[in-house]
Amino acid sequence: MIRAALAALLCLAVAPAAAQTASATPEVTRASNAIGALWRPIEGPITAESVRAACAGASEELQALDAAMPSELTPESAARVRGLRGLHVIPVAERPGAAYFFPPLGMTWFTPGLGAFSVINEAEGFIGIRDAGGQELAFQLGRAGTHPMLRIRKPDQSIVTLAGCQPIAPL
Repeated sequence: MIRAALAALLCLAVAPAAAQTASATPEVTRASNAIGALWRPIEGPITAESVRAACAGASEELQALDAAMPSELTPESAARVRGLRGLHVIPVAERPGAAYFFPPLGMTWFTPGLGAFSVINEAEGFIGIRDAGGQELAFQLGRAGTHPMLRIRKPDQSIVTLAGCQPIAPL
């Protein structure tokens, strides 16, 4: 249901001038695959236990987001959808550099809905994000052992660290 509803929203959100789809660069494709996930905040130091604790209940949260999707998706209704604890990033396969961002309730500074991303420095994992409200944010992808990690520089310049708990394939 999430994929069908988001596909319908994408059709509504695409401007006629954007009808010509740019082809994805290898860097954008890799970034799309890397950021497409349910990301949940880490409490305290990054350890195997703190990552496990952050990811506990991630599958249920994905189901809850699916259930929260309105039957008729519009840019306005998508902007009201939020995750419970995690940031849901769903890349859009037909639009390289586009993704749906559904932040958790606590990330009031992050506007949910259709946004964009671009690779700033692939070697260091830096990705520029524009949320649905047009705000620019900095993401940095990395790993803690074998686990994907994400750091976000908030508008107040503080950093939030999240663990990649469930991959989400581009729609």
